[in-house]
Amino acid sequence: MPALAAIATLAFGAVHPLPAVAAQLSVSQFARVTPTLPWAVAEKEGMFTAAGLHIDKIIAGAGGGSTLRNMLASDLPYGEVAMSAALAAIRHHVNIVIVNTASDNVGEIALVTLPKSPIHSFADLKGRKIGYTAPKSTSELLTRMALAKLGLLGQVTLVPTGGFGPGLTALDAGGIDAAPLTDPLLSTEPTRYRPIFAFSKLVPRLTWLVGVARRSFAHDHPNELRKLIAVHREAVDFIYTHPRQAEAIYAEYWKTPLPEVRKLFPKYFGMKDFWSRGNFVKAGLDAMSRGLMMDGEIKKPVDWSKVIDQQFLPRDLQKPF
Repeated sequence: MPALAAIATLAFGAVHPLPAVAAQLSVSQFARVTPTLPWAVAEKEGMFTAAGLHIDKIIAGAGGGSTLRNMLASDLPYGEVAMSAALAAIRHHVNIVIVNTASDNVGEIALVTLPKSPIHSFADLKGRKIGYTAPKSTSELLTRMALAKLGLLGQVTLVPTGGFGPGLTALDAGGIDAAPLTDPLLSTEPTRYRPIFAFSKLVPRLTWLVGVARRSFAHDHPNELRKLIAVHREAVDFIYTHPRQAEAIYAEYWKTPLPEVRKLFPKYFGMKDFWSRGNFVKAGLDAMSRGLMMDGEIKKPVDWSKVIDQQFLPRDLQKPF
């Protein structure tokens, strides 16, 4: 069954009541990409329990629609997914709604190759194979947007690899010529892979990671949804006010030595809205809309009023688009 068809089947299947027992929270690339750190903070600091939420485990999807499928099949129909995946699902009539932003900044992610690779400039990518994590993922969209700006779209072969780790495996084995890479490996082992370019240089602002919920869950359990969004905001505030403790949590969840984390961590505080408190930013939404049109996914700008519902955000974060 095609991925989006499978998502649609789940979305219109049995409605899940809010679980009385512990549930699993689905977060795309959890403990793999740094913008998911707030959920690790929330778990470690007991914020779920303090808010009266019963979260037993946070499960990570591989990107694209995988997290969305996990969420729709779980007892907790709220999760954090790539905006591109959420919009693709909505276009295929999956009954979900976007309720908060998790990140408006693509951060440190870079396209890398092997140190001995003959690829040294943008032009050298022509005719090559470039990996991305999964169909409809942020890494696919970013790659397509970057290639379009460089005039190379259609001149390279794009290959889904199944995640960041599998992408590097394919790169090491010679199956592809370049792959996306994030911290901690990007910073802690700078000689292992050679960056070709940082995506932020070509796509400086993008609302790429968002919270979504099944519409029936949002309608039937609005207070629980507000609690989840509030916990995420609390965790983001914790990161900015207690960076040393946040570093230790990152080190634990990302399985990276604390001294190395302390070297790479400070740069994130200079990246505006790298960890978003939940509000939607027009510049990031506009960039996403332009990217999808550039990629041919949509023919006209996204009507955000039809896919985003801000009523579950704290009132001070509810702003006109």
